Amino acid sequence: MDFPKYDNKSNPLVFINRCDSYFHQQRSAAEEQVWMASYNLEAGAQMWFIQLQQDEGTPSWHRFSELLNICFSPPIRSNPLGELMACKRTGSVTEYQDRFEALLPRVGMLTEAQRVQAFTAGLQPPLSLDIKVHNPQSP
Repeated sequence: MDFPKYDNKSNPLVFINRCDSYFHQQRSAAEEQVWMASYNLEAGAQMWFIQLQQDEGTPSWHRFSELLNICFSPPIRSNPLGELMACKRTGSVTEYQDRFEALLPRVGMLTEAQRVQAFTAGLQPPLSLDIKVHNPQSP
């Protein structure tokens, strides 16, 4: 398993999740996690970390991932659930699914049924009506 890289051009939640998986699989010590992640930052993300160290010192992994997410995540309104519900298919289903899946982790806990309902509603008629007829159990 290779350690992931992050260049601040994609959603940092993916990088953070991959780091967590790597740390778990490799049984990495807590005091090594930020060092390992920071070594794999590239471009503007590396410059951000240099400034973070100057301002705060080396943070814990939890604080590092929180700040990375705040700094590099796509802008979101103060109402993540509202933004998810406002997400509508305007192009391809794949484009809609990618946007929906990017917003979903920010919402917090939703049941599987709620996720299905939100996803289906955003498909827009007539596709959403065709999907509802089949009563899907997962998005």
